[in-house]
Amino acid sequence: MKKTVIGNDVYYTLAWSETYRYDRYEAPRVMPELSGIICLMYINQSKIDYLIFYSCHRDGCRVGFKKFMDPNGPLYGEIIRALDLGRLYYKFTFVDQGSMQDIQDILYWLIRTYNPTFNESGFKDSQRFENIYINEVNRGKNDVVERIVGHRGC
Repeated sequence: MKKTVIGNDVYYTLAWSETYRYDRYEAPRVMPELSGIICLMYINQSKIDYLIFYSCHRDGCRVGFKKFMDPNGPLYGEIIRALDLGRLYYKFTFVDQGSMQDIQDILYWLIRTYNPTFNESGFKDSQRFENIYINEVNRGKNDVVERIVGHRGC
């Protein structure tokens, strides 16, 4: 995630992972241990049905996703039991810097923009900025998001 504040506006850049078909055994191998946001969706030909955007700020994506996908879990079990896991896809983005208010602003924008089935439509932003803008970048399998180039010490 990259964040820029200009006046009363905030600009975030999110680099989404490639989209994966859900497999309960493969997902933990793919998910990073870094904090981030996970998107669950169905993909029907050229149409994407967004199901939920889920923040894994405290546990990281790997642990957070495992807890979320537990059909007997106390918080989201009802949602998981309602999903058709055979049609389920997911992607994730790192949010390894910033505060909970940044994640709140990003989730607000994602929910307002994509209207996912299981997120609350009344989700509020942090009220810190007049406008929130997000640039979404979809990464491929071998993409490098940022590369730091420096010189070698002698």
